[in-house]
Amino acid sequence: MEFNWDMAVGEITQWNNTLVEETIKESYDGDVSATNFHDAIWFASTKILKGLEVQVVIDANDTLHVSSGTSGYVDFKIDPVGMKLPIKCWIHTHPFGSAYFSGTDIRTVSIWEPLMKTAYVLGGRGHYGSWENTKPKQLNIYRDYGYDRTQVWSSKGDEEE
Repeated sequence: MEFNWDMAVGEITQWNNTLVEETIKESYDGDVSATNFHDAIWFASTKILKGLEVQVVIDANDTLHVSSGTSGYVDFKIDPVGMKLPIKCWIHTHPFGSAYFSGTDIRTVSIWEPLMKTAYVLGGRGHYGSWENTKPKQLNIYRDYGYDRTQVWSSKGDEEE
């Protein structure tokens, strides 16, 4: 009997996705800004998935919805079942190692601004960006856990910095 490579890849992918979800959910204690929570998401993105983006959406019921994508893009392949609005927090990784909002990220927070409280982009351990809907056109960026700079954009989504 010939080895079924497609089935093996599918099983490995499913195992990795399960491991990612368990790793992230086990680290969450209700604090979306907790270092160990961000570290678990970063670990899942860079070590378990070897450089693929991961996103975590924490809904109004404090339920985590986790998905992974490519090295430069992540979304939900199917709509998350049971997600309760408003969104408490959206966290995603830039596994290439830079925390900033891309044009896609800016469009995402602009669209979801009325229904999303906070967002983070992770670019490494201690390197992250933090966004709040009370200051919807800026991302505070931190390096080595200390404030580094603020990324600012216009209503059109153009970066002003």
